[in-house]
Order: sequence, then structure tokens, then C-alpha cells
Amino acid sequence: MKGKQSALIITVLAAALWLSGCSTGKLADTKTAAQTDVKNEAASEVKTEAEANTNAEPIVLRCGVKQAHLPFSYTDDKGNLIGLEEDVVTEAFNRIDGYEVEIVGFDASPALFAALQAGSIDFGSGQYVASAARKETYKFPAQYYALSPMYLAGRKEDNLQTLSDIAGETLEFASTSYEKEIIDTYNAANPGKEINIVDTSGDTTAADNLQQIATNQRNVLLIYKSSYDTVQKDLNLENLTLSDEPVIVEDVYQVFNQSVPDEFIDKFDEALKSMFADGTLGKIAEKWTGENTIDQYKDLVIPVE
Repeated sequence: MKGKQSALIITVLAAALWLSGCSTGKLADTKTAAQTDVKNEAASEVKTEAEANTNAEPIVLRCGVKQAHLPFSYTDDKGNLIGLEEDVVTEAFNRIDGYEVEIVGFDASPALFAALQAGSIDFGSGQYVASAARKETYKFPAQYYALSPMYLAGRKEDNLQTLSDIAGETLEFASTSYEKEIIDTYNAANPGKEINIVDTSGDTTAADNLQQIATNQRNVLLIYKSSYDTVQKDLNLENLTLSDEPVIVEDVYQVFNQSVPDEFIDKFDEALKSMFADGTLGKIAEKWTGENTIDQYKDLVIPVE
């Protein structure tokens, strides 16, 4: 009997273990199926989200530029806006997913800033300084996109080389121009050697200003070398010259309306930084101004506060 009882117990235990194993196997199969369903559902959600992002309409931002500001931005003979500003902004947007840019031309800076304040454009690109005064009203990326060396244009006989050479002279600037900001900074640092500033209602052309110097209607002009060279190719004003070296080199930035989200400005800033790092900004500058101003003048920047 003891032997039969032991055999019975062993048989019962074996059966129990077999049943237990079958039960465990079913639970394992059920759990695996449930996990697979969850994974498939998650993958489906990710795919749906990706498809939604792919199919979403891009967000369009409007950028204001000056349409007669050679070689930085101007209208060609086909009516297209071209120049350094357009190339920089277009390339930056090419590096930002989900956004597109529409470029709008303005006659001069005052009209551009009026549109910016009214919100009819989202940002402007026109060789603008990120001064403390402007930072109270607008937003700026951290990375500059261009360096603007400016020279003194005058008659050869006057041999104007430095800002101190034009103490007491008068320069004309629009109230929103960065040149006015710089001369204001210079005047504050050089009492007794101030340069007079006349606020103009709008930007006059470089050609008009240089012709006035050539005909003794004015004595001096603060100007980009590239702008001077462009005018001289057409007018060939033989009695004029530039200072040997730039008297001002300023870092310039796109200027954004306060309504533009910081998240986008951060993306725009990263795009500019990548363009600075890979040499794109320097190449664009050389294309339009004839020199890589980024590499050539980065150590001569004059900060304006």
C-alpha cells in the first residue's frame, strides 16, 4: 500500500505540475499578446503624429527689407528682391523645419519699423544694431548675421581718416538708423569733439549723397565701401575718396516684433550660429560685398549700448 500511495502522490503531483505549466503558458501567451497590442498601438500613434507633422501647413513669417539698399537688399530689373539680406534670411529658414518666410520690400527704414511696430511684418533685416534702446521695444537673436564696416567718404583734398577729423561736421541719419546710434555713442565718449546729427525723415540714396559731396553741398558721408564702389562704377566722381580704413565696424541683427515666440527666435538663432560656424555667413558677405567681412572685421566690432 505504501508503494501504491507513493505512486499515487507522484502521479497527482505530476498532473498538478503539468496543469500549472499549461496555465503559466497561457498567461505568458496572453501577456505577450497584450504587450504586442500596446506596442502596435504606440507605433500607430507615433506614425499618425509624424504624418500629421509632415502634412501640416508651414508657419509663414513676414520679413521686411529695404528695397533700394545696394548691395544688401534691392529690386532687380525683373522686380525681384535680392541681396545679402534675402540670402541670409532664406538660408536660415531652410535650416528650420515647419517655417517659411515671405520677404516684403520697403522704401526706407522708417516705413519698415512702422510696419514692424504695427505687426504687419514679423521681423526686419536691414543692417540693424541691437542697441539697448531697441531692445526695450524689439527682440533680437544672440548671433549677428553680418559685420558692417563703414568708411568716411569725402573730397580727396580733405583726407578724412578718423571720426575725430569730422568733429563739428554734420551727418544726416534717420532716427531709427544704427549709424545714429553709433555716432551718439561716439559723441558721449568724446566731449568737445562731437559730430552734429540731423534727423532725416527717410533714407536718401548713396548716389545723391556722394554727388552732394562732389559739388561741395556737403563735406562728408559715413558709408559702406560696397555701396561707395557700386555708386562710383556708375558716376565715377573723381574728386572723392574713402578713408583708408573703416572708422566703424558694427555687428548687425534681424529685429523681431515682440509677438514672435521666443521658441522660434531660438531656432532662428541656432540656424545663424550654424551658418557662422560652417562659413556660410562669410560666403554670403563675400558674394554681395566683395569681401568676407565676417572673418576680416570680427576683431574690430564696436559695441553700442
